[in-house]
Amino acid sequence: MKKLLFATTAAAGIIASGFGAQADASENTNYSTQNTNYTTTQVADTSNTNEVYKEFIAAGGTKALWDNIVMPESSGNPNAVNELGYRGLGQTKEAWGTGSVTEQTKGMINYAKERYGSVEAAIAFRQANNWW
Repeated sequence: MKKLLFATTAAAGIIASGFGAQADASENTNYSTQNTNYTTTQVADTSNTNEVYKEFIAAGGTKALWDNIVMPESSGNPNAVNELGYRGLGQTKEAWGTGSVTEQTKGMINYAKERYGSVEAAIAFRQANNWW
């Protein structure tokens, strides 16, 4: 009986440890594409996010684009880079993924229109697929 109790307790501890490690890893994941999670290597400076948002809006971005693409992709950090090399506000490998917030915003809008037909369609795709 003692052996069974010890084995059960040990197994529960191992399982709990595994779940804890998984939970910790997933809490740090803030970029995903094609149902695979990737961690952004540069974390957004939240004190600067307000300024970036203002620049983004001034450059023609919308609140819907910010909330549904920028925030899930880069947390509002124009310098965000993940381990696969996707970068910028929209997490892309396109040239517009670097440069000023204005350049990145205009690039995102053009990309959304060229690839999806509209910003709204790009948002709908991102919501359905967890990448864009």
